[in-house]
Amino acid sequence: MLAGRLSISLSTSLLLTVTLGGYARAQNAVLSEAPLAGACFRVDLKMDLSGDIRVQQDGKQRTLKQTAKAHHDYIERILEAKNDVGAKAARIYQSAEAAITVDGESLPRKLRRTRALMLVQPSREGVLAYSPKGCLTQEEVELTEHLDTLHLSGLLPGKEIAVGGSWKVANTVVKALCDLEGLLEHNVTGKLEAAKENLAQIAFVGQVKGIHLGAEVRTLIEAKGQFDLTQKRLVRLEWKQSDQRSQGPVNPAHSADVTYILTRTPIAEPSELSDIALVPALAVALDSVSAVSHIDPKGRFEFQHGREWHLVGQQEKHLVYRLVERGDFVAQATLTQFKKEEPGNMMALEDFVELMTEAPGWKHEDLIDKTDKVEVGGGVKAYRVAASGELEGVKAVQTFYLLCDPQGYQMIVTFTMAPNQVRNLDARDLILLRSIRLQGKTQ
Repeated sequence: MLAGRLSISLSTSLLLTVTLGGYARAQNAVLSEAPLAGACFRVDLKMDLSGDIRVQQDGKQRTLKQTAKAHHDYIERILEAKNDVGAKAARIYQSAEAAITVDGESLPRKLRRTRALMLVQPSREGVLAYSPKGCLTQEEVELTEHLDTLHLSGLLPGKEIAVGGSWKVANTVVKALCDLEGLLEHNVTGKLEAAKENLAQIAFVGQVKGIHLGAEVRTLIEAKGQFDLTQKRLVRLEWKQSDQRSQGPVNPAHSADVTYILTRTPIAEPSELSDIALVPALAVALDSVSAVSHIDPKGRFEFQHGREWHLVGQQEKHLVYRLVERGDFVAQATLTQFKKEEPGNMMALEDFVELMTEAPGWKHEDLIDKTDKVEVGGGVKAYRVAASGELEGVKAVQTFYLLCDPQGYQMIVTFTMAPNQVRNLDARDLILLRSIRLQGKTQ
């Protein structure tokens, strides 16, 4: 009897050892994606935002409610990979649209079908998305600045992890997913919460401090994801972030709670993104299509500008842009519709000098330059007047341009900057001017 009991006990112990050993091994998971280069995915991305914008009006702070919902459905092929994250991708957007509401005003966004094919790659400022078919509008640029799927694989530790184990997410990945130009600090960590059958459940939490468009950003991250252990792909992510952004040279102060829900399904390479199909797209020079196109809703003018220029004000006769480079405010450009002249007529240069000397809020001090020999092309005549002085009590340098096309349509473009930023503007004023086409009625 005793021998029998020992035998049973021994058998039971062995069984428990095998069972528990198998169970322990199931608690480990290799969280590393298969090679990315050439991989293709179907991405379904939904975004929901709720927050407040704080602006100054008539010397008082006003809070504006902001909400937004967006949906992106696209096929993505990773063309290049570096350090286990995507370095370049081609996308075809099946749909990309957003509904934004600020203070009760609806601001819809939708990607044109002619811009459905996009190329995406990291840039100094973040992720650069552009269409080889032509320039995007500002609204389309904003629409394609969604959660960065190039860096999703970087959320993983790239090694075997035990359930309950954690790892710190790489700086470059946090910077990209939080859409920051500069990362100051973060403590975002990932954790393997469970590994059952072919699916690993992972979570991310942490705080981030960084810079975006010259403003400080503080973000709290809370996210959950699913990693397919068979396909070796991150297939689902629910990414929540709470942002507190200070006022910067481009955007007002605001706070927001944002949730992204992403489904990422590995697929076979679609014919539309094959090597042969992409030959024309990859042959297009980046400089020719990466600019932003602005077309006046009333058809009065159009122009293109680099992505370092940001629209900050728009009225019936005025557009205001600010140039921000590496977080620094460099210059402001104000485009103003001016009265039409008879074809072939243009005011005298000296009259333009006098007119700009008396510009509202401007205290003229020293004339730096004046010329009627500014080459902008397209048959457009141009004057330039540069002066130093004070703008509403602040030391500044302003360069005023008067453009007049052969039909007599005119525009005044003013570049305003601090004296120590004149050199940094470089020739970007002329680059912008040479893209302007005056083709409609002045109001």
